[in-house]
Amino acid sequence: MTIVRSASHAGSWYSASPVTLGKQLDEFLKAAPAAVPGARILIGPHAGYTYAGKTLAETYNTWDTSNVKRVFILGPSHHVYFKNTAYLSGAGEYETPFGNLPVDTTITKALLKTKVFKTMDIDTDEEEHSFEMHAPYIYKLTESSGRGVPSIIPIMISYGDSTFSDELASVLSGYLKDEENTFVISSDFCHWGSRFAYMAYTPTGDVSDLVLLNQRMKVPEGGVKIYKSIEALDKEAMAIASQGSSAAWKRYIKTTGNTICGQKPLGILMEAIEKVREDEEYGGDWAKFKWIGYSQSSRVISPRDSSVSYASGYAIA
Repeated sequence: MTIVRSASHAGSWYSASPVTLGKQLDEFLKAAPAAVPGARILIGPHAGYTYAGKTLAETYNTWDTSNVKRVFILGPSHHVYFKNTAYLSGAGEYETPFGNLPVDTTITKALLKTKVFKTMDIDTDEEEHSFEMHAPYIYKLTESSGRGVPSIIPIMISYGDSTFSDELASVLSGYLKDEENTFVISSDFCHWGSRFAYMAYTPTGDVSDLVLLNQRMKVPEGGVKIYKSIEALDKEAMAIASQGSSAAWKRYIKTTGNTICGQKPLGILMEAIEKVREDEEYGGDWAKFKWIGYSQSSRVISPRDSSVSYASGYAIA
């Protein structure tokens, strides 16, 4: 019997009605940039569509679906902590309001033969939202292609040392070379405020002069607004990701502490891309990220406020 991973966040984080949801996504996609030939590495947020739906539409509307057969989705774990392994879905299908997406069980079985993967239980799968929020867009952008919807391979990543990261990147690099495979990083950007235990602030908009605020402090006179400081932090992260250096990415995260929830999945994908670039056929500029849009859930003015940031991007591969 096929195990179906239910659309557990439908009706709360996004509409469970296929008609209502379809109209909403149509509006989001209508305002987004057009498809980009060769764009098959994507990065986009996973918050509720009220907050991040437009930004996620920017990501998916650039997607070149002409050859896609499989979608690898790399996302963080929000509810469980695990170390030096990556979790795969044990389900055979992912439910969406539009219809079900098949999980590529042939690929998952092959991945489980390596020492870096395990299978997550269905409760962990259904509690996590980082894959589910992308599923309706994947279904909608491919259902009318005439080739059917692609299979998906959700990969959950928590913590891993450098050896694990290298091993996982090595496994994924082989799949990256296949033009029938799309890779998606599911990630929000800065989570700012006391409830996220992150209140870094740059009064000048330059991340080299970060200070730590608390709820009782005031923004220094003449300093930039907090939301502009958050934007400066995120834009620096985006610029570094665009350079394509996983080492530079790790240094940025260590230096700033920016609470980008998908920082580890993105770092591992960057390592995998670097391994592909070692092949002369691809070269050093292959699959460098380009950014489309950026937004925040709210404009933080006071240290008592909070926000989450969202960014949309892609790489041609």
